[in-house]
Amino acid sequence: MEGFKSSESRLVRLFQKGREQWRKRAAEKQKKMRGMEIKIRDLSASRDLWKSKALSAQQQKEQLEQELENLKKN
Repeated sequence: MEGFKSSESRLVRLFQKGREQWRKRAAEKQKKMRGMEIKIRDLSASRDLWKSKALSAQQQKEQLEQELENLKKN
């Protein structure tokens, strides 16, 4: 370890501490990312459900409007 002025034992401690901090941050990011993936999955499912309900309601509305038109003609 010729490029450093500090003692080897100090450098080893510093490098280990830095590695542990990096691993901790990486684990936290991984956990956060997994939570976001779950949230996206749930929101997508919810959006699809509401979209299908809205389309169904739209079709029902159009059908009822057509029935009303037919009743008015008779």
